[in-house]
Amino acid sequence: MAVLDGGEAGGDRVARLEEEIAELRLRVADAERGSAHKSRFIRHVSHEFRTPLSSIIGFTSLLEREADTLSAAERTEYLAIVLRNSRHLLHVVNDLLNISKVEAGALEVTLVPLRPADVAASVIASIGPLADEHGAEIVLDGGDTVPVLADSGRLRQVLFNLLENAVKYSPPGSRIDVRIREEAGEVRIEVSDPGPGITPDDQARLFIEFSRVNPPGLRVSGAGLGLALSRMLTEAMGGRIGVRSAPGEGSTFWIALRAATERELSRVRPARAEPAPARGAGQVVAVVDDDADIRAYAGAILSRGGYGVAADDGTPGVGMRLADARPAVVLLDLHLGGRSGADVLAELRGHDGLAHVPVLSFTAGALSDPDPPGFAGRITKPVEADVLLESVGRTLLADAAAPHEEDDFLAPLRQRFQEGLEARLREIERAVAAEDGEALRRELHKLRGAAAGYGFDALARLGDAAEHALGGGDAEAAVAVLMDRLRAELPER
Repeated sequence: MAVLDGGEAGGDRVARLEEEIAELRLRVADAERGSAHKSRFIRHVSHEFRTPLSSIIGFTSLLEREADTLSAAERTEYLAIVLRNSRHLLHVVNDLLNISKVEAGALEVTLVPLRPADVAASVIASIGPLADEHGAEIVLDGGDTVPVLADSGRLRQVLFNLLENAVKYSPPGSRIDVRIREEAGEVRIEVSDPGPGITPDDQARLFIEFSRVNPPGLRVSGAGLGLALSRMLTEAMGGRIGVRSAPGEGSTFWIALRAATERELSRVRPARAEPAPARGAGQVVAVVDDDADIRAYAGAILSRGGYGVAADDGTPGVGMRLADARPAVVLLDLHLGGRSGADVLAELRGHDGLAHVPVLSFTAGALSDPDPPGFAGRITKPVEADVLLESVGRTLLADAAAPHEEDDFLAPLRQRFQEGLEARLREIERAVAAEDGEALRRELHKLRGAAAGYGFDALARLGDAAEHALGGGDAEAAVAVLMDRLRAELPER
């Protein structure tokens, strides 16, 4: 009777309960959908991993057991199968990591004016071996279009995915056309193939994760991630992606990106011609990694590139051991058993012969994971031989090029900048002593900008690392490394 006597109040409580029950039902339905999606994801990924792993394990076991009885041609064939399946696995892992970054809002995109024909030509060259394997000819009609506003790495990834699909789904010996044209403030890049075509129903699910289209009589390998990732990357650049196709008539995949404005183009400075990456010439590269196989692999590549190699597992005392080797570059793993890469870097910087040597992080971590301060760059594992040699060579060039040639109009300004480093150092020391974080941030920011402008690349990198480390646990070490470098750059008296 109490509830009935409540009249409208009782009715309000019933309505509120009904709303809460309805909301709970929605949450349960969402959880069930999430669970089903997770199960589907695990099933797809397990299949994509299991198939190439079976080939890798099977053929490596065969090579191990019967190495003495196999012919050279058989060994080469089996190793090619292992390499192809390993690269497929890496491709799947990278796609999954990129999709997870997009969904988490952690994907970094830097939009700059780019000439789409230049990017397309570079991608066509990269995919050349696959096209040759299928006897495909890729023809580029770049036109005279204006630059687009895009992220170079992301645009390359999208075009590579579209061209890879075009090659795989086309008959052997096909011609694949890449056309670039401008319309209504946009630039469209089209990839057309003479493949089997796609039905409207299949087109509707093409850009969804793990959706694959296998026309009758044609089986193409892949995880069904490439087009989904291409959609995400294109949209992250503010663009659109789509397809025109019909069964038996081939397919044209297209992306549309915003054309760069005159104002945006005016901010771009002409690129300076880059020298070729330096190669060995007897310089020593230190490889610090707790995995003996990784040390052996990197060492073998570097030796063939003409470098001397100093390998170390990164245990305490690594600084003393490497100081005797006098390396020109150090490759340092970020996770060394019980030690972090930051700890090892601090130990290296404590030795006179290693205080200013550029150190590259040598890591299998996700690309979105930031390096600790003090690193000159990153090499992501697994790494191809040419990428490793190019990264080391470019690091040596950058380190040797600071400052740049003194015969141009900036030479007097560079000299004045260098003469003013002592005053900058005093200001930084004063801010550190006073524990004035704002003043320290201001000085680091000014130093970083000036150093980058005058070609003191290593100093600019350390200034950037120190500025970003402020407020974190590594700030003191990063500032100390920067101050050491500043003292080294002071002009001789």
